[in-house]
Amino acid sequence: MSDNQQHDPDRTPVSRRKMVQLLGAAGVTAGLAGCGGQSAVETETPADGGDGGDGGGDGGSDTDSGTPTQTATPVQVDSETQRQIQELASITNQTLPMLPLQEKLAQSYQTTDDWNVPSKDSDKLQLYWPTEWLPRSGDWTMKEGSDDERLTFAQWANPNDSQYNPWNGKNFPEARRLLFDRFMKKNLATQETEGYLIQDWTLDGTSLTLNVREGQTWHNGDAVTATDVANQIKLDIYNGGSLGNFVAPEDMGNVSDRVTVADETTVEMTLASETNESVLLAYLQPKYLVAHDGTYSEFVTALDEAGSEDERSSALGELTSDTTPEPVGNGPFQYEDADTQRTLLTKYEDHPDADNVSVPEVEYLYKPKNQGRWNSLINGETDGSATLFMPQNKLRQLPDSVQVSLIPRHYGAGFAFNFKKEPLDDVRVRKAIAHVINREAVAKNSGAGTNSKVAVTYPSGLTGEFSGQVESWLEGVTDQFETYGRGANQTDEAAALLEDAGYQKQNGTWQKDGEPLQLPVKCTAAFSDWATAMETAVSQLQDFGIEAEPIAKENSSYWSEYSNGDFTIAMQGWASYNQSYPYFHFQWLFDSWDAKNAWNVPSDFEASVLHEELRDGDTVTPADLVADLSTTTE
Repeated sequence: MSDNQQHDPDRTPVSRRKMVQLLGAAGVTAGLAGCGGQSAVETETPADGGDGGDGGGDGGSDTDSGTPTQTATPVQVDSETQRQIQELASITNQTLPMLPLQEKLAQSYQTTDDWNVPSKDSDKLQLYWPTEWLPRSGDWTMKEGSDDERLTFAQWANPNDSQYNPWNGKNFPEARRLLFDRFMKKNLATQETEGYLIQDWTLDGTSLTLNVREGQTWHNGDAVTATDVANQIKLDIYNGGSLGNFVAPEDMGNVSDRVTVADETTVEMTLASETNESVLLAYLQPKYLVAHDGTYSEFVTALDEAGSEDERSSALGELTSDTTPEPVGNGPFQYEDADTQRTLLTKYEDHPDADNVSVPEVEYLYKPKNQGRWNSLINGETDGSATLFMPQNKLRQLPDSVQVSLIPRHYGAGFAFNFKKEPLDDVRVRKAIAHVINREAVAKNSGAGTNSKVAVTYPSGLTGEFSGQVESWLEGVTDQFETYGRGANQTDEAAALLEDAGYQKQNGTWQKDGEPLQLPVKCTAAFSDWATAMETAVSQLQDFGIEAEPIAKENSSYWSEYSNGDFTIAMQGWASYNQSYPYFHFQWLFDSWDAKNAWNVPSDFEASVLHEELRDGDTVTPADLVADLSTTTE
C-alpha cells in the first residue's frame, strides 16, 4: 500500500485494545512483520511503497541492522476461531490465489542535523506514519539555532495534476498526511489504536457510537462536526468501501438510515449484525476526514436520496469524476499552493495541536521514483520519508545525520495470478510455479543487504515470519501444509505437475499442443525492491524452461493496467498490510475488489478439508468462511 497496494478503500490495521482479547497480550506483541506496497488506506493512491519501505540501517553507520528477533508466543484464541483461521489458511495453501514471495519491514527516515526526532528504536516511531504523527505530537521539531524552517518530504503524484477528492482515485498526493486528520492513531508494533479525531467509540451489539473531537475546525473556519464524519463514512461505503459489508450488505439504500448524526459530536451506526470490534476499528482507524460538508454535501444528498441503482450509479459517477485541486483541510497544515515541482503547506494556527507544531511550512517535492527519493535523502534535499525501500549500497551513502527506523507491515510482495488468463486458472500450473521459485533467493535479493525481508515458509495468507507468529496460528497442523520448497527450486515436483496438466518439455521449453508456456510478469518500475523480486523469480522460471518475461511499467500505467486486469502475472501485495489478524489477509485474497475484478478469482475452489466440523465437502466458497470469521465476537 508502504502505501502502494491497490485495494479496498478501508483497509487498515487492527486495534490492540480489542486484539488483546483475541490473541492475548503476548500474542499481539508477537505479531510483528512485513512492509507495505499498496495504495494503502481508505483512499490512498499507489504510492509510498513497494516503495517498499523496508530495510535496516542507521544512516551512514551500521546499514545492516539485521533481522529483528522476537520470541513467538502461542496464539491465544478460542478453538473455534483457531480452526476457522487454520481452515482458511489450508484452503489458501492448496489453491494459491496468489503466490507470496517474501514478507518485509518498512524503512522510515528522519534527518537529525536540523531536527529533533525520537531515536530509531523509540516506540514513537512505530506509527502509521511517522511523518504525519511526529509533527502533530511535537516530536519532530526544529533544533535550536537551525535556520531550516521548512520540513521537506516527497510525493509520488505530480503536484500540478494532484487533486484532493479521495473518491476520484487519482493523484491523491502525500500532502494529505498533514492536510487532513485521521480518525484514529495507530501503533504498528503494539497494534494499539488510540482516539484522535474520533476521540472515543462504543460498540454495543449492533450499535456503534463514534465521538468526534471537540474544538476542531476546517481551514476555512467551519467547525468539524459529526456531520462531516458521517459524510466520510457514507461516501466511503457508497464508493464500495468494505465497511459497507457490515453496515448495509444487502441494500445501499439503507446507508442513510444506518449512519446517522445524533448531535454535533456524535455519529451513530447501526450494523447489520454483531461484528468483531477489531475488524470494525481496522476499517475506521486510517480514514482521513476529507468530507467537508460545505464541499461534499451535495454528493452525500444525491446518494442518500437515490431511489434506484441507476440513480445511485449516476450520483456516484458525479462524485468520482469531481476534482478538488485546492482542498479545505482540517489538519495542522493548510494548503498554500502548488506548481509542477512541489506542494507547499503552511501551519494552521487554529488546529487543536498547533501548540505542539514548531514548523511553519511543509513542502512536498515531486519525486515519482525511488531513485529520486534516495538521492534527495543522500544530498539533504528532503528531511525524511514515511517509508521508502533503500538497498544497502544506497544506505551507505546516507549522511550520518539520517536515521533509519524499521516499522512492521504484515505484508510482502507476491505474484497475483489473473485467473482469466490460461493456464493460470489451472491450480497445477500455479503450484508448479510455486515449486520452481526459490523464495529465499527472492527475499535475499529484494532485501538488497538490509535483512528486512524474509521468505514465506507456508504460502497460507498468514503473516508473522519475523516473529514466529505463523507457526503459532498453525499450531498442531503445520504438517498438513505445503512449503513448495521455500529455499529450493523443486523442479521434479514442478515437472510432474506440468506433465499432469498436459505439458511436455521440448528443446528446453515447456510446451502444450506445440505452444510454449509463456508467462509475462508485470511490475511497476517505481518500486525497485518489487522489480528485483520479479527479476529474480522470472530468472528462475526461465531456467526451468518457462518462457517468462519481466515487464516493468511506468507507475500510473502499471496500476491502471493492473486494475483493468490487463496482465497475466502482476507484482502485488499478498496480504493486507499493517494488520496481524488473519481475517484481513483472507478477505484481501478471496473477497476484495482486487480479487474479484483484477485477478478474477473464482468464488468456489476445490480443497481438501482440514477441520471436518467446519465444512463437509471439498468444494468451498472461501468468502463465506471469511465472513464467518468477521462476525466472531470476543
